[in-house]
Amino acid sequence: MPLTMFRCGRPITLAHPSTPMIPQRVLREVCKGFGLRHGREQVLSRRFGKVCLSLTGHDGVRTQLRLVPASANTAASHVARLTAETGWVEHLARRHRLAVPQPLRWSDGGFVSPPLTASHGVQWLAIAGSWVRGRHLNRGLRACDMQRAGALLAQLHNANADVPNGIVDARPIWGIPRLFEIATTLRDLIGAAAPLPSGVSPSLADALRSTHTALHTASGALPTGAAHIGLIHTDAHWQNLRFSRQHVGIVDFEDVATGRFMLDIACVWGKVAARRDSHALLDALLAGYDRGRPLTDGYARDLRVMSAFRYFDYAGWVLSWPRIDSQAWGPAFLAEAPDRMRALLER
Repeated sequence: MPLTMFRCGRPITLAHPSTPMIPQRVLREVCKGFGLRHGREQVLSRRFGKVCLSLTGHDGVRTQLRLVPASANTAASHVARLTAETGWVEHLARRHRLAVPQPLRWSDGGFVSPPLTASHGVQWLAIAGSWVRGRHLNRGLRACDMQRAGALLAQLHNANADVPNGIVDARPIWGIPRLFEIATTLRDLIGAAAPLPSGVSPSLADALRSTHTALHTASGALPTGAAHIGLIHTDAHWQNLRFSRQHVGIVDFEDVATGRFMLDIACVWGKVAARRDSHALLDALLAGYDRGRPLTDGYARDLRVMSAFRYFDYAGWVLSWPRIDSQAWGPAFLAEAPDRMRALLER
């Protein structure tokens, strides 16, 4: 994804044709409403029409912004979800002292901007948060880093004990039904409700359907209750972890939902599972978690099922691409996913 650099107040033209240009008026109002200094912005990502930006003021202070297009029919639901998300992150930052993006308040005292109308008629909602210092690690992840990541996730999950009212009800439940709302191509493939996507053979489709059935059964057999389920990050992979000498932080709470705690562990673990030292890294991750939140009986089975769910989730992502070979690793991943899921579920 190309990055676009610009000065605050100048339009951003994004490469994706379905994402409108963000014009001068919206950017100016966002900076004013959140009390931000003008400076340099960078487009970090865009997904489902939303745009994530970083803003670095002339004073060197860096802020993260997210802009969400909203029609008159969807604005209220977007505001409810964004308010719950920012309320949860505020709770993590202030009450539990976690290194997360501290939400900034709009001039009216809320965390979410009012609808901001562009000259072409598109309305946007905006949220802003402080920048979490540190850097993400990939191959550089060591056992001590994994231990710190486990401790962070334990703190995040412990924060469910005093979550403010209204947040849980405003966020989705993360599981196969919610995944199918987003990954519609995967849903249609599993239900044989549409022709197979290009590059997906009948045998691969059958294998994905079979592993879906096994995953659904295995998930339903896992224990429930507050010891196992609560608000989770849902996407706690290495790119969303920020490591520094003083702390480890976590960013991108867009998909926060009610789900199984072991899914967050699976997200961290899945990125390093193929490494030669993977077992030592997993032991360190779990040790860090256990110190802050004792592992429950049966956690290993829970972790394997959630790791299989993560493969299923990624399969849905690959199938959402215009072509499954849009990225070189896509076809091989899809071909291997059913066997990898079975290996996890049959243990």
